[in-house]
Amino acid sequence: MSMFRRAMGRLAVVMAVTAALVVGVPVLASAMTPGLSARVEAELGLNAGAPPPAAAEDILGDDGASVTLSNGQTWILTVGYISDAPDDSLSLGLERIVTAGGSGAELHLWQFATTAKSELKFDAATGKGTVESGSAAKPVATVNLAFSATSHSPVTCATGSETVYSGTLTGTVTLATGLTGGGTVGGSSVSFDAKGSAPSISVDSGCVQSVNDCVATTLFASAETGVIGSGIDGTLGGTALDEAGVETSTSLSSPKGATREDAAVLEKNAKLKWTAKTKTLSVSTSSSGIVTGSATIQGGTVKTESEPCSFGGTSYKLSLTEGEDASYSSPSGEALTAHTSLTGDLVVPDSTTAGYDVITVKKS
Repeated sequence: MSMFRRAMGRLAVVMAVTAALVVGVPVLASAMTPGLSARVEAELGLNAGAPPPAAAEDILGDDGASVTLSNGQTWILTVGYISDAPDDSLSLGLERIVTAGGSGAELHLWQFATTAKSELKFDAATGKGTVESGSAAKPVATVNLAFSATSHSPVTCATGSETVYSGTLTGTVTLATGLTGGGTVGGSSVSFDAKGSAPSISVDSGCVQSVNDCVATTLFASAETGVIGSGIDGTLGGTALDEAGVETSTSLSSPKGATREDAAVLEKNAKLKWTAKTKTLSVSTSSSGIVTGSATIQGGTVKTESEPCSFGGTSYKLSLTEGEDASYSSPSGEALTAHTSLTGDLVVPDSTTAGYDVITVKKS
């Protein structure tokens, strides 16, 4: 898979998460984000060759606690965990909604290599669970939380099964952000009860949900080095999106294998325009939002293909145009830029390369 497919996959997930965030559901650290269509996932390489889990996965997410940073701003702190030994995954995130210049969000996510160093335990019979970071996140974070289910409901799956247990999440969480204006947040008595928060543990036994794959989608991402620009115009998990984002990843000095993702996403005021005749993708944003700037993507290696698709008894024809190593350029003074509170301006290079996917749909 090319670097562009990887970049678009990562940024598409960030944007899917933001789609939930901007309506008040803090889910940055949750694996239970709005799903990409299976076809888009395949194009992005997100599910290529991935077998269903051999055993049930326990997934913690959909939680949010209101915290005050050292700069005085109020943010949402999230904790996510996927119990899928030996590749368990622990993450902590900070999120804030931005409305000036268009709806959007600023996002920061810390991810830790947690193999055999942290633990999520959950007993479906009692509805009780715990999540502990152990040594996996030191010296950046400490997690020692208790979960208590108050209700549960099954997920509709085409194959496999999944049950979501909703309840309360409380305990100790600290996060040393290492960011100017961030400071250390959390404490020894944190309740994940922010507006829109609905802490849950999902017990997933290979659940595959029925998703409409017959959707038009346009995605792009600039080269997967340094600061990455991306955008999407389409449907993810039944949600219509028209967004542009900027993201960068930093490897932390400690603990080993830990990373921090810094991102901002602009919703609604972002526009992606595809001109099929010239194979050109134009990107524009707002003049004053959390993401500003514009770009044009064209040239490179272009491939096209088509195939049939059906959903709900209706047949369609999907056409895919895929661009690799395309020329990406922004006018002088109009580079795609994320204006973040904690990491300053994240600026995509004026001139670089990019990749894109354009999927169009017609009834057969």
